[in-house]
Amino acid sequence: MDITRRTPQFILLGDSLIQYTSYLTNGGYQFGSGLAERCIRRFDVVNRGYSGYNSSQILKILEHLIPSPSCVAVEFLLILLGSNDACLPFTQPPQHVPLQQYKENIKKILTHPCVAAHNPTILLVTPPPINEVHLEVEDLKKGHPALTRHQSVTSQYAEAIRELAAEFKDQKLLLVDLSVAMMKKAGRLTPDFVEGGALLGSKAAGDSPGLRSLLVDGLHLTGDGYALFLEEVMVLVADRMAERHADSKPWVFP
Repeated sequence: MDITRRTPQFILLGDSLIQYTSYLTNGGYQFGSGLAERCIRRFDVVNRGYSGYNSSQILKILEHLIPSPSCVAVEFLLILLGSNDACLPFTQPPQHVPLQQYKENIKKILTHPCVAAHNPTILLVTPPPINEVHLEVEDLKKGHPALTRHQSVTSQYAEAIRELAAEFKDQKLLLVDLSVAMMKKAGRLTPDFVEGGALLGSKAAGDSPGLRSLLVDGLHLTGDGYALFLEEVMVLVADRMAERHADSKPWVFP
């Protein structure tokens, strides 16, 4: 069978932040539909988000998530992991992955044979910030004895992604710095925020109206958060899509 006539895939890989891209968020916004609209008849958007998973768990099942090149081509692979890895070690169920191990896991995903076989354009996403004041309320409601994540820790995992993106910059890998994009927007929407002061999102900085507008529970994205996420993705992907189809018809079937 001629696989060149099969619609290539744009795979979204990650945890609940990816799984929820297919859900209607507050305001009725859906990241997955927004991306699919821009990819229609050119790429099939495939959701491989697993709520609660960390990078170690995704790595373990990765070969079952990426199709064989003999079946279909994967042209884009977006990876967003780290929010669960950055959980504090005491949390139950255990999700924490030490920073260095997390970095090694992501590197193994990037270089895994099932990924390399497709040579896709990879979009590596920094885990978004959290809002500790908001998240603590939700954590206590769920029965956790204390806050399960710290903004300062999550920021370290985002920095690890930036370091990996720099290491792989010549290998068709693009950095989607969702963390920076959200922090900048949240800062603008938080009236008393002072640049260079306490870390936005930390309890020391207090509650952030800006982060509340982007995070539905202090952790997961609101509709506005996902809209910002899609904007950041499309800034990078639009040109790549145009490059891939510069010498051919834009649709698989005209």
